[in-house]
Amino acid sequence: MAETDLFKTGKQRVKVSLTEAQSKEILKNYGVPVVEETVVLSSKEAVTRAGMMGFPVVLKGLGTKLTHKTERGLVKLNLRSRAEVQAACREIREAAGDDLEGFLLQPLIAGKREFVAGLFRDQQFGPVVMFGLGGVFTEALKDVVFRIAPLSETDAQGMIEEILSRKLLGAFRGEAAADQKQLIAVLTGLARLGIERSEIREVDINPLLISPDGRVTAVDALVIVNPADAADQSNLVEDRMPEEVRAINAALDKMTHARSIAFIGANRSGGRGFPGLFANIQAFGFPGKLYPINPRAAEINGIKAYPSLAALPEPVDLVVIAVPAPLVPAALQECVAFGCRNIHIFSSGFQETGEEEGERLQREIERIAREGKLNVIGPNCMGLYVPASRILTWSEAPGQSGPVSMISQSGGNAQDFTNHAAARFGIHFNKVISYGNALTLDSTDFLEYLGNDEDSRIIAMYLEGVKNGRRLLKLLAGINRVKPVIILKGGLTESGARAVSSHTGSMAGGEKIWDAVFRQSGAVKVNSLEEMAEVTLAFLNLREFQGRRVAVIGSGGGIGVAAADVCTQAGLDLCSLQPEVTQKLREFIPPAGNMIRNPIDAHILFMNLDVLGKTLSLLSSGYVDMFIISLHLDWMYDQDGGAGIEKVAAYLAQSARHYTNGKPLVVVWRQYRSDSKYAEKRALLVRILLQAGIPVYEGIPQAASALAKLASYHEFQRKHIDAEKS
Repeated sequence: MAETDLFKTGKQRVKVSLTEAQSKEILKNYGVPVVEETVVLSSKEAVTRAGMMGFPVVLKGLGTKLTHKTERGLVKLNLRSRAEVQAACREIREAAGDDLEGFLLQPLIAGKREFVAGLFRDQQFGPVVMFGLGGVFTEALKDVVFRIAPLSETDAQGMIEEILSRKLLGAFRGEAAADQKQLIAVLTGLARLGIERSEIREVDINPLLISPDGRVTAVDALVIVNPADAADQSNLVEDRMPEEVRAINAALDKMTHARSIAFIGANRSGGRGFPGLFANIQAFGFPGKLYPINPRAAEINGIKAYPSLAALPEPVDLVVIAVPAPLVPAALQECVAFGCRNIHIFSSGFQETGEEEGERLQREIERIAREGKLNVIGPNCMGLYVPASRILTWSEAPGQSGPVSMISQSGGNAQDFTNHAAARFGIHFNKVISYGNALTLDSTDFLEYLGNDEDSRIIAMYLEGVKNGRRLLKLLAGINRVKPVIILKGGLTESGARAVSSHTGSMAGGEKIWDAVFRQSGAVKVNSLEEMAEVTLAFLNLREFQGRRVAVIGSGGGIGVAAADVCTQAGLDLCSLQPEVTQKLREFIPPAGNMIRNPIDAHILFMNLDVLGKTLSLLSSGYVDMFIISLHLDWMYDQDGGAGIEKVAAYLAQSARHYTNGKPLVVVWRQYRSDSKYAEKRALLVRILLQAGIPVYEGIPQAASALAKLASYHEFQRKHIDAEKS
């Protein structure tokens, strides 16, 4: 049957499973190596063709309703005679019943190593490719990985290297290594199929067999189509139109640098309703013009109030709406009429409630906003925090501006993160956008804006839902080549999988899809706001480096085993020092009480800082790539009342950098006593180090995680930039 005829019988149906033969015909056209086979319609023809093909053979039942054939007893292997083929036909016919449309005859392909590859469509990200361990182990072990189409050869190679059972793809027990070019062709071919053939809903190749000579063959395949999907390309749209992007960027620039702001619903401080926002921006020292809109007040907090936007002497750069949800539609209509297009809707009570009235109100305000071409941040959000412009719509935040910007779906997380990062690590922010329900502007619009913003060196994001996953992926991949994007994704454990028929779809879920997003885009994944701050600190202060070999240098407290476990789990290499290195270390570190394997546990290094300098200089001359200095502050305080802590801090902040050959160095502290005298010295240590640009953490796990994520980010940059050059 010609491929152009494959879908004719199913055009009126919602979902159609193609036969195995039809499925393989499609896959073959996309570079997937498939087993040579023939379709037969009778047992007599099967016997004749088997004799011509040569024994042993494989016989399968064929039919659009015959999925999961092995479970139904419709696959007969290693048939060695005409009589066995005849008997197999009879058994298959009895098991399949009226669902049988014919038989599929194949030569028996030798091979013990079975893998799986496939394709399905995610509602947010469109076509997604899967690869992993196949056969009966696919669902039992779930050793599978995903990537979002399209795939580069680099992406495909990454999938192959990522599965836990990757050793089976190398030379294994006398069998040759799998043909990497064929494997890459399978994965990139599936990705092209997903992009070009929107009517194809799912593909499942299982097993993808590796022969003893390394050849790769698709032995079984299932393609599920939904012809109605052919016209729906919505999940393949990756970009807004260029003129639309320029207009949105200009609008966001005007909002974050606003010189005039109107507050619809402003009230006096201490009054009922929504008094906070107007008072907050006043207290933060906004230097521009403020226009409170309240028909029941002559003035608010000493500033003349106006009954409506129409009463203002001029259009404003930004309108903040803080009225009850039922009044928001009228407020938006007033914005449209007066020509104020840049809006922040603080008000809640819309779609986030999950209630019918809230959802109706959101549909209404979205219609007004889109028809009026309004640029809306919100509703249900805190809005903007821009220290340089003195814009702040929540109660307290640091006034100092910095190089980090944040996009947060949650206003609470935006406040908590900025306050924590500033108080704990001295991290300050350039622009923070809390956007809530994302009425007309969403995370991708803010990401594109900040990606082009020279003042934003690092972008942090807190995401829950995503409207356009493909646009997000494309933007992340582009921006991460220039500046890091650090993401805390909420809701990863919620099942994102639809009810699907193939193994490929059933193996997918929200967390696995997002793992693919992180790996393909180079975005840095964190699991908490605290970790986001720790990783941001590393990116702010440490230059690019290569390698993952880490030296842990400390004193006492049993750091050895714990450090080894923590570094390995984080993805760092706590490398053993070569005999030539330990011999050189012994020249200035005496044996008594001083361990010089990695970790180096030696009190003398912190009692004689010249010895610490020699140690750093030796190790940084080609033996390690980074340093973690672990300080036991209780012990150090007890030596001299804390004077040594300050001395070590000053040394690490200044002199130590001359001995590290540019290798990154971070400090961790350990303190177990709660007396104020110990805490005061710890605070002094932290302050000295942070002011000098030395990241300092509470414990080795935090430091190791931050360094590992920094290493992964730079590896991504080098890998993909080199691939683009070649």
